[in-house]
Amino acid sequence: MKTILIGAGAAGLFFAGLYKKDLLILDKNDQAGRKLLATGNGRCNFTNLNLSDDFYFSSNEGFYSYALRANDNKDLIAYLNSLGILTTNLPSGRCYPQTLSSKTVRDILFMRANGKFIFEADVLDIDFDKKLVITKDAKYVYDRLVIASGGKSLPGSGSDGKIFKILKKVHSLRDFSYAITNYKCQNPLSKRAKGVRVTAKASLYIDGKFINSSTDDVIFQPYGLTGTAILDLSNQISYGLFKNSDIRVQLDLLSAYDFKEVLDILSALAGKYKDMTLRELLTGFINEKLIFDLVKSTGLREDIKAKSLSAKDLKKITASLKGLEFRIKEINDVENAQVTIGGIDTKFVNPKTFESKNIKDLYFIGEVLDVDGACGGYNIQWAYSSAKSCADYLNKN
Repeated sequence: MKTILIGAGAAGLFFAGLYKKDLLILDKNDQAGRKLLATGNGRCNFTNLNLSDDFYFSSNEGFYSYALRANDNKDLIAYLNSLGILTTNLPSGRCYPQTLSSKTVRDILFMRANGKFIFEADVLDIDFDKKLVITKDAKYVYDRLVIASGGKSLPGSGSDGKIFKILKKVHSLRDFSYAITNYKCQNPLSKRAKGVRVTAKASLYIDGKFINSSTDDVIFQPYGLTGTAILDLSNQISYGLFKNSDIRVQLDLLSAYDFKEVLDILSALAGKYKDMTLRELLTGFINEKLIFDLVKSTGLREDIKAKSLSAKDLKKITASLKGLEFRIKEINDVENAQVTIGGIDTKFVNPKTFESKNIKDLYFIGEVLDVDGACGGYNIQWAYSSAKSCADYLNKN
């Protein structure tokens, strides 16, 4: 029985390593796993010790639950170990290969894969009635077709979404957006803060409701915000933008201290150094390149003397230090977004086998489906969990 796999990215490579029957793998690139090479800033954050459904999103909520439980993070770590990939993890739960190199993972997955690879095989059409995959140079007959072609994110890696034009003839699609990216703000900081990196607690509010928070790096850019803490909130930000919601991020620049502690320290300094300017008082609190913008947000001046600061002024300053607010208006960098929101509508896909409910012997795995994980290794975990579920079923049938 001939199975064709379209796509040699993360999900495709996992499938090719797990499937035990006759397999032909078609990929439009000149090599396997191009997008995988960029994962985790080139270090391949492949899963997370804190795996749960809470880190996944889909219009068909819960579709992902069975596969993630049946083939979880421990299974993925064990599988990589069995291939000869040693692993490590950070206190945050993010898991990486011991080499901290995405190339290690890509190379070994490719070396251990079963089947024949044909690269530079751009799929132009699929005849689902005749079970025929049509490329520029050939036509391939299949008994089973597994599509692991990815979404629309990082089109330079080959996942440009062109295959969705073919798939929409037989399947409904969910609308597309992008996540794990950076965002433009209506009120970005001035150019003097460009590139400043801080560790802060970023709290997300959508239409006035607290959604989630992350404490990690935040980087200020002329367009707005980026950094790991923002990427952690990215999926929920993008969904909010999709709904035209009011989206705000509050940054606690001194998350190790509560409001009263900051206010008491600031008040004590103002009382002790009465002739110091506000800028001088804040020099030991935050990066000096941020002081101008932070003071501006309070309506005060940098050169105001400490002795002229009222109790109300000190509370304003503390409030900005503990909750500097930004209003998100749009995705800044679609081209380099790491994850696609949207794809094949999972209401028409079996969550245990990943077979289409519309067309027999057609299967979807990985990012091509309307499932997206948060930043932190959750999307490669999904690639594995969906590929393993599908491969296990097909190996038995």
